[in-house]
Amino acid sequence: MSMRNILIGLGAGLAAALLFAGLVSGTALAFPLFILSPLPIAIAGLGFGTYSAAAAAALASAMIGLAIGHLAGGLYFILFAAPVAWAAHLVGLSRPVEAAPDGRQWFPLDGVLVRATLVTGAAVVVTGFLLGYDPEALIGQTVTVLKSWLAQSATDGMVPTEAEIEPLVRFNIALMPFTSASLTLGILVLATWLGARIARMSGLLTRTWTPLWTVVLPQSAALIFGIAFVVSLTPGVPGQIAGAFAGAMGFAFALTGFGLLHAMLIGKAARPLLLFLVYAVSFVFLLPLGIMAVVGLADTALQFRARRFTAGRGIS
Repeated sequence: MSMRNILIGLGAGLAAALLFAGLVSGTALAFPLFILSPLPIAIAGLGFGTYSAAAAAALASAMIGLAIGHLAGGLYFILFAAPVAWAAHLVGLSRPVEAAPDGRQWFPLDGVLVRATLVTGAAVVVTGFLLGYDPEALIGQTVTVLKSWLAQSATDGMVPTEAEIEPLVRFNIALMPFTSASLTLGILVLATWLGARIARMSGLLTRTWTPLWTVVLPQSAALIFGIAFVVSLTPGVPGQIAGAFAGAMGFAFALTGFGLLHAMLIGKAARPLLLFLVYAVSFVFLLPLGIMAVVGLADTALQFRARRFTAGRGIS
């Protein structure tokens, strides 16, 4: 442990807190800054070690807690700071193996993704309990707010009734455990991936580099997803808890579905354009993510890339 690395981590934690603070500004950049807030923690962990990431995670959460509220700081630590610091730690884990190309065997990325997925599901569940997640109360509040907003913005006097608004609101609230876990895992993976690329460009990443699209989830992950998805269809708290894990695992399979698309388009001249279009559409609509999750599940079951490509040992 180096004091220099700890100080770098503290600086990264301050940067993360400042990025998160942009969420309360209400500007157009608020949400993008929020999404990038775990990135400094990831850079600290991947470039300067576990203690640096731990210092960054602790300071960022403490600063948010002091500036916004203890609950906000605690939730940031549970949802983002601690998971991204831990993911960076796992990415940097290795042991000496003479037969390995660089003399070291690195912690497999599929293992990192599975663990990050499970931690994300658990973090969302804990967050729900801390916030007192009550779907029925949330539906009523959302319908009231939405009806008031529509009444103010309507120019022709035609305002939807509560009976017309409620089904759509109820559907979206029911999906919250799924969507919250998916978004949280997406932010975690994005921060880790970007942090690795920045650390690599700076010459600080010690891990061997291998494209992220080569990662294939183990078949046990498909079993976990199947169980979680079935249980998520049941009413009440068990279904909500299972929904968080199903949402996180579904997003992980969507990522591997995109990875299969990367593999299938290798050597194609239109590969960059096609990938850009698919990612752009997926950013706007949920349906492509669902399709990619099915593709990822099929890839795991059929082991297509496992037969054609070497399993991922790095990040791209």
